[in-house]
Amino acid sequence: MSVQEQVLALLGDLKRELGLSMLFITHDLRVAAQLCERIIVLQHGEIVEQGSTLEVLQRPQHPYTQALIDALPGRDWK
Repeated sequence: MSVQEQVLALLGDLKRELGLSMLFITHDLRVAAQLCERIIVLQHGEIVEQGSTLEVLQRPQHPYTQALIDALPGRDWK
């Protein structure tokens, strides 16, 4: 297991076991999909889209969000 996978597993465990809320900042939408219940997409420091993880990743409303998703190889959440 990679270090990233270990850290994500630990964060997920802590979130579940302790009922934690956390702000997780990433450029990797795959990581966000794995860990987050909600996603906010920023472009140049401005919020362009927000919603549940599935909603944002399956039905993006903003062209920037769509471009981020299209840039990922093997988009398996669709």
